[in-house]
This record gives sequence, C-alpha cells and structure tokens, in this order.
Amino acid sequence: MPPMVDSSMQEESHDPCAETGIALLLPDKGAGDLLRAWKDQLPASAPQLWQRVKSNSSRTVYRGRLDGSGVYLKHFHSGGAKRRLLRLLGINDARQEAVFCRFLGEKSVPTPRVLAAWTQGGGEWLATAEVSKAAPADVWHLQQLDRGAEGLAAIRRASARLAQIVAKMHMAGVFHSDLHCGNILVPASGDGAELILMDLHRVKRRRRLSRRSRAANLAQLMYDRYDWTTLSDRLRFLKEYLKQCGDPGSLRGWQYFIEKLVNAHARRQYGQRDRRMIGTNRYFGSIRCDNGYTGRVVLASKRKLAGSTAAQEVFTPDQWRAAVADVQSLFEGEGIVVVKDSPSSLVIRRKLKVGAAEIDVYIKRSRRKKRWKALLDCFRQSRPMKAFLLGHALLTRRIATALPLAVIERRVGPWLVDSILITETVEAATLRESLVSWLTNKPGLQPSVHARQASQEVLWRLGRMVQRLHDNDLAHRDLKAQNIMVYSPPAGGPLEMVLIDLDGLSRRRKLSTRRRFQGLMRLNVSLLNCQVVNHAGRLRMLLAYLRRPASGRIDFKPYWRMLEKWSSRKLRQQIRSRRKRQKATRI
Repeated sequence: MPPMVDSSMQEESHDPCAETGIALLLPDKGAGDLLRAWKDQLPASAPQLWQRVKSNSSRTVYRGRLDGSGVYLKHFHSGGAKRRLLRLLGINDARQEAVFCRFLGEKSVPTPRVLAAWTQGGGEWLATAEVSKAAPADVWHLQQLDRGAEGLAAIRRASARLAQIVAKMHMAGVFHSDLHCGNILVPASGDGAELILMDLHRVKRRRRLSRRSRAANLAQLMYDRYDWTTLSDRLRFLKEYLKQCGDPGSLRGWQYFIEKLVNAHARRQYGQRDRRMIGTNRYFGSIRCDNGYTGRVVLASKRKLAGSTAAQEVFTPDQWRAAVADVQSLFEGEGIVVVKDSPSSLVIRRKLKVGAAEIDVYIKRSRRKKRWKALLDCFRQSRPMKAFLLGHALLTRRIATALPLAVIERRVGPWLVDSILITETVEAATLRESLVSWLTNKPGLQPSVHARQASQEVLWRLGRMVQRLHDNDLAHRDLKAQNIMVYSPPAGGPLEMVLIDLDGLSRRRKLSTRRRFQGLMRLNVSLLNCQVVNHAGRLRMLLAYLRRPASGRIDFKPYWRMLEKWSSRKLRQQIRSRRKRQKATRI
C-alpha cells in the first residue's frame, strides 16, 4: 500500500531549473531559488567541493557547504528494474523522504530540515541541513558507556527520549523499515535529551499500526542494541514507550513478544549477510589466477576486530591476484615459521604483502588423509572454503575469530587438487596459557586480586561465547581451551574471547540438547586438564552458559551432574586411546 499523504505535500514543479535538467520536487516554495543559486556548486558541476560520506549500490551521501552552511546531499541512483518503473510512475525515494520529514515534523517527531528535493539525469537528490557536531546514536552510545556514571545517566535520558519519539511515530501510523541507532542522530550539545530521526525514504504509513507491526519495529531497534544494553535498560525504554502510546498491554507481555520477534529478525539479518559472502560487493570478491586457482577474497571488513590491522584496509581483486599468483612461493622464502606439519594440514606463519599493506598471516594448506574422500570433495565445499564462510558467519554474529582473508583452490573438473586458507594472525595467548600465567603461584607469592578477577571474567565470557555459538546453531567438534584465545587490548578495556581452528565448526539446522552438551563436555574436559582451574571456575563457566535475561534463579545441579558424568566418561576414553597409541609405538 503506498504511503497516504495529503495532496498539498505532493506539490511538484518542473520548470524552475529546467535549463539545468532539474525537475524540482517542492518541499517548500524557496527550494527553486536555492537550486538556482547552487546549480554551479552541485557534485555534478563541482565534485571537489563535496566529501563522500557513504556509498552503496543504491545511494551515495555527500557532505559539503553551500552559502556558508553545512549541507548533506543524498543521491539515490539505484538502477534496478523496479526502481526505474517506480520513477516512471512518479514515485521516488527523494520525494518520499522529503514528504515524511515534513509530515513527522508536524507530529512533533524531530527530523532533518529539508532544503530541496529534485530529480536530475535519471537520479534523485535530496538536500538537508547539516546537524552540527552530531554523532550516530550507536557511536554515541559506546562513547557514553566509557564515561561511567555520567554517561549512563545520559543514556537513560536518550532512551526515554527515543521511546517518546518512536511512540509518536507509531501513533501517527508510520512504520520505519530501517529503524536502528545508526539512523538516529544525537547532537553533541543535547547530551542525550535531543534526537533526530534519519533515513526516512524507507518508511511506510498506515491508517493504524497493529500491535504486531509496532512490536516488529521495536524488535529491529532492540536487535541493534541487544549486546550493549541490559534487561533493565530495555524494560525502562519499553515502559516509557507504552506510557506514551497509552497501550493497556502488560510490560512483560510486550517484552516476551518483542524478544520472539528479535530472534526472527536476527535470523533474517544473518541470512542476508551470509548470502553476501558468496556474491561480489564492496566487502567480498572472487579471483581467478592464471595457474588455475580460483577463490574468494576479502575486500573490506564491516566488523572492526580489536587488534586487527587487515580490518582497517581496503583491497582490490587485482591486489589479491598479484599476492597469491605464485602459490608455491607462499610456502617458501625467508621469515616463514612452520606452525604445524601433519597428515591433515600444513600451517605456516609469514608476512604477506597485499597492495601497500603487509599483513602477518597464517596460511593453511589442507591435506587429504584418506583417498576415498576425494570423491566426497567433488560434491562438497573444500575445508578451507567452509572455514572461510563460517569464519565470517561468526564475525557477523559477533563471535570473535581470526579474520579469514582469502581462500583459493584448484580443481580439475570436479576433482579438488589443492585448497589453501589465509587468515590474519591474532596476537593473543591461548586460554590455557592466560589462566596459567595469571593463577600459577610463584614462590612466596599468591595470585593478585586483579589476576583472579581477570580469570573469573574470562571463564564467564567463555560460557557466554559458547552460549552464543550454540544459539546460532553452530557446533564445534573440537571445542577446547587450546582453540580459544584471550585477546587483551593494549589500551585497556574488556577481554575478548577469540575462537580459532574452524575446521571442526559446522552449521546445523537445529542444534540438539545432546550436541550442546557434547560441546560443553569437551570444554569442561580441557579445563579439567588445566590444573589452575578449580571446581568453582568450571561452575562459573556453566552458569554463564545457562544464564538468560530474566531467567532468575537457575537450577544448575542437574546440568552439573550430567556434565561431570559425561566428562568422566570422556577422560576414560582419552586414557584408553592414549594407552593404545603408546603400546603401538613401543619398540
């Protein structure tokens, strides 16, 4: 259903700037005069005056100054068949945003001040006044978290104000299809008391929004901030929202309904981003080398990993093609350290030059231990390709891992001949090494209070990481302390758990309870072998795994008994297997 707007809001004129090829969409009567004054300063005439802020396949945003005032220009240039048809029918995104900025402004919802909207050269343009010294709400939120109590107070004010704005928008029958904190501006002078709603070209208007539509819109907002807010923060926001709407529903009822929609929205978002990995876009590309190798490479990283240098770089397919042109030279030369050389794989560490950047990487070449698996490889992804895709799936789900940079493979017909994975090096200690260094008693000394607190935090974060892994239906058959690293930011800040060795990672349609416990059991056994981790430490890991928002008191004892039982059985199996290997190698 198209947005319902008054005819006065659709006023259009096609001749004020006809000599420049501009068809003006009038949000106000002065837009034509503005365009006449700006016609020699627009990006098409003077690109040097404009700074590109954001760009994708459908639109580009510029920032500049006109007549001494800051201006944002948004250029809608989608070339899809649907968008071309809508333009022929007189429906375009620039008009949509201009109309709804005016409409919501009349409903006391703060929006950008629109200066002009027009069409030119097959594209649509929108000019809005710049909000000086403003930051997107997601960036502002993280900045306030670092300020302590003062920042938390500002966040509470902003949360209450945002609840009021969203409630007024919904009461006006408007549904924002892209409602997240990146589309909300926080002026620096407002300290959270003033917010501005942005990107209104994807809004829809109905006579009345149903409860499900409103809850789905709130679920988008909650999904965006779920990892940076507490349950109390979310309930405080929801309470203010219901107060503004005058809704008779219960607070807990709305919360449970929204939580369910958050999970559905997350699955859609993750699926969309996973499909992006196999396409060609600004983040991923494909390469084909002269020696028969083909592969997938990273061009840019949306997730800025802590301590990652490659995530800050932008590459091109040609740079990657030149870097991996001679595959054998990747494993030869100076500065190469062999990390692992086994029947299943060869892993080396070296510096790799891609374009102007020199990156410290691990290069892993897979080997086939059993020849009959060559037939299976004809019909399935290679192990490096699977690890590359699952590694980026982990990053999308905010589970830290070493950044997979490239995967290349060579096939002769359907037969897989060679496959190589390149990942960035993570400068961090393994979980076992970190715990041992913190908790090992030195002669005459006891572990410091800081070391004990760090070890407790690590074990808690370990449980939460495994919980997130399993909640996303991902199973790791080799989940142990040696495959988990602890990254400590050099400038301070929270510790980060990094999962490595993704050969054992697999995606399941639905992760069963038994498979969940198998992963917990393997991790518990690896902690049993780490003598510095006691009973309380392993219990802390389990409680972090079981803890859910609003879960209350957890009856953990049945889980703990079952975990101990499975772990004892696994230890006996490991002892028997070790004895068999020792017996087989005796002379």
